[in-house]
Amino acid sequence: MAKKRLGELLKDDGYITDEHIKFALKEQKATGELLGEVLVRLGIVTDREIAQSLSKQFNLPFMDIKEIKPDISAMKLINLNFCRQQKVFAFEKKDNTLSVAIANPDDERLPDLISRMTNLKPSFYIASQTDIQEAIETNYYLLEHPIEQDIERIINVIRANPNTDINMEDFTRSIFILALNMRSSDIHITPTDKSLHIHFRIDGVLQLVYSMPSSITNRFISNIKVRAGMDISEQRKPQDGRISFEFLGKIYDMRVSTVRTIYGENVVIRILGASSSLYSMPNLGFDSKDLAKLEVAFSKPYGIILISGPTGSGKTTTLYAALRRINALEKNIMTVEDPIEYKYPMARQTQVNELAGYDFSSAIVSFMRQDPDVMLIGEIRDSKTAQMAIRASMTGHLVLSTIHANDCIGIIPRLKDLGADSFLIASSLVATVAQRLVRKLCLFCKEEVETLRDDMEFLSIDKPVKIYKKKGCPKCNFTGYTGRTVVSQILTINDTIRNLIAQDEPLYKIEKEAYESGMRTLLDDAKKKIIEGITDIEEVTRVFGR
Repeated sequence: MAKKRLGELLKDDGYITDEHIKFALKEQKATGELLGEVLVRLGIVTDREIAQSLSKQFNLPFMDIKEIKPDISAMKLINLNFCRQQKVFAFEKKDNTLSVAIANPDDERLPDLISRMTNLKPSFYIASQTDIQEAIETNYYLLEHPIEQDIERIINVIRANPNTDINMEDFTRSIFILALNMRSSDIHITPTDKSLHIHFRIDGVLQLVYSMPSSITNRFISNIKVRAGMDISEQRKPQDGRISFEFLGKIYDMRVSTVRTIYGENVVIRILGASSSLYSMPNLGFDSKDLAKLEVAFSKPYGIILISGPTGSGKTTTLYAALRRINALEKNIMTVEDPIEYKYPMARQTQVNELAGYDFSSAIVSFMRQDPDVMLIGEIRDSKTAQMAIRASMTGHLVLSTIHANDCIGIIPRLKDLGADSFLIASSLVATVAQRLVRKLCLFCKEEVETLRDDMEFLSIDKPVKIYKKKGCPKCNFTGYTGRTVVSQILTINDTIRNLIAQDEPLYKIEKEAYESGMRTLLDDAKKKIIEGITDIEEVTRVFGR
């Protein structure tokens, strides 16, 4: 069977349309890039989506190479220059088979080249070209610069002699690089009475990485404060600062916060820009029924759609995935964020600057003069922003934003708390989404378990089904999990619910109608993901309780 060209392949899979191809061809004339490069740069498609389309065409499994820890013995079998030239990355050696992630499955020479180089049979997986390039550069750098060994050596030196002079700049840099390599979203530096703890938040869970002698505490924290532009002489009051950290040509924005505790200053560093690739709605984990509801909601010409969830639950990621479903070729999309987490050239993106008086509410006023069709407001956190967003949604604009509430129904009283009128909420609200993130079981080591009676009760099923639990292996750093998926609840506002909101009816009546209209609980969606083998009961009970 003849292989399809990339444009045809992406079109068949629903990622692009003829209009996207025409637009990209015009852009191509201006820049001289390849068509695929134009589509990726503009955010019309992502490297990951191209890889997924190629995996179907070539009948090879897709691998998210970012989410696994590679086998060093496998990496050593293929030299760095070959990996760079061929865009391949070996991540596992098992018996006489070498698992290799590739970006170009059309290269018929690769199997023979790798076989002759390694004396092993290659087993190919398709991965995003960008992810492969990042994996190559990061992991081969760490192969040549074993920072974990360097950190352990410094800790041992300090343990033996607390007054030893060490290069604190290099030590801090090593901690940052390790955090990035382990996909951390936050670094927590916590002094105790006898030690200093360093935790990384990975996939939403704090993990203790190092416990070191307390004699290093002041030097380490002072170094971070200097980097962040903080006052090192001030240790009583909380401080905020920023670090711009460069690693292998990529800039990471780090937000630093200090708070005084009884044992000294506690430091938390939020890493921004570590995961800046756009996603599609299916890749986030929304199931087909929820996707259909969201497609209808985001196709509306005006109104307001709100996403709720705690900090770090992927709300902005979902909003950008939704933006990519809106026809940006025909609509003027404007965003205001704090900070900008994803670059999307098809939108006009702006960042909050409170010192200059540019906040969420003033951005909406400015946007109204820019002939917008769609506005993404980073967060509705005060009454002025809430009222301005609702007013904008009622004057022919589609407004997307996030808000802090426990579930879909909870968004309604939250808007009222912020001073929004019930009638205006009813008139403008199109849909609400509540979401959480749960960790996904590692594909390499998850193991099937018997469904116990308690498990059947928890899952609300009356007969045993095949379910899995975590185990732990080198690929997942012995946690049993790699990456996260969204658990969602979606409320589409029908006429009955609209009338109930407008008439200020009690929440339980709105909730009853919502469930009768097909809304599920967050826990229901989580249980479905357990039965599908995506996550396990332990992870769901960690997030939701039992």
